[in-house]
Amino acid sequence: MSELTKEQVAEYLTHHPDFLIEQPHLLAKLELQQKEQGATSLVHIQQRQLREHNTLLKNQIESMSKHAKQNELVYRLFSQCHSQLWSNYDFNTLASNLTNIICTSPNISDCKLIKYTAQYNDLIDHRLTHSTYYLGRINQQECELLFSDKTQSAAIYLIGDSKKPVAILAFGSNDANHFEPAQDNLFVLDFVRALQLRLLELA
Repeated sequence: MSELTKEQVAEYLTHHPDFLIEQPHLLAKLELQQKEQGATSLVHIQQRQLREHNTLLKNQIESMSKHAKQNELVYRLFSQCHSQLWSNYDFNTLASNLTNIICTSPNISDCKLIKYTAQYNDLIDHRLTHSTYYLGRINQQECELLFSDKTQSAAIYLIGDSKKPVAILAFGSNDANHFEPAQDNLFVLDFVRALQLRLLELA
């Protein structure tokens, strides 16, 4: 009689899940050698796998909840920003009011709406040539140009295009990981389009 293969044993146990329960003497003796934890019973392995699976599900739920709360906050902030576009009639007042609104977010330490001048050409060439926005960490020179020394990451949006810039809208965070390239910025881009139209009217 040929020996059973591991695959055959696994298939049998899969189709007969009560086998070990009906053989308590075998279950008591069954020990599987683990590289890191030494000998442990099958029940303990199953319990550990279940805990790991539950932890994974919990982390996924927490992540989804966190993103939902962040999206809600961003939506509220930029709804307020949209209202400012039509209640301010000069650039400086609009810039100041936008800063006051955006900086109520606990993760954003600074907000700047800046009229374009030639001093921002290097920034545009480095960060905004292939895309009209950049999200992520910034270097010391960029930090000094836009924010304070404590700023670690930023979201930078070009108002206009790289050949004919109008302004720069930038958000800074002291958290190096707050702004990252994969971040969803749909609400912000919608606001940036409206802001560009308004600034052209105010020019």
